[in-house]
Amino acid sequence: MIFSSIVTMTNYEILPNGMQSTKIESYRLSQTIEITSNDVDELTKISREATELINLGVQFESYPPQYYYTKIADLKVDMLGLATKDAMQRAEQIAKNTGIKIGKLKSAKMGVFQITAPYSTEVSDYGIFDTMSINKEITAVVNCEFEIKD
Repeated sequence: MIFSSIVTMTNYEILPNGMQSTKIESYRLSQTIEITSNDVDELTKISREATELINLGVQFESYPPQYYYTKIADLKVDMLGLATKDAMQRAEQIAKNTGIKIGKLKSAKMGVFQITAPYSTEVSDYGIFDTMSINKEITAVVNCEFEIKD
């Protein structure tokens, strides 16, 4: 848990004409609390139960939880291998339809990773890192250039 420093805001009396006076009416103190955990289910439960505090008269603002996938480095090599294999299969299908054959791989460039919510159609040339959904779909992009044979 990370607690930010307390921020103090001064609330001034509002006059009948709607103008703010110089008389201090009250102070408003606020503090941000950030909770980080691998227990996704517990964090989700806490975020949903936070509204109970409102029923108890506690005034607060709540933000939706953010879910990060932290093991992408473990998958990158395998995913890039699969993406390259897929690129070759696509190139072979295109070549087959045009009466030519695919030769050696001339170059391959790693593209971006798209981490999106399931069934998302969102794409970006800078990559996407969805934090709103618990479940994720990860897509690796590889740009491959193959030789062409007659």
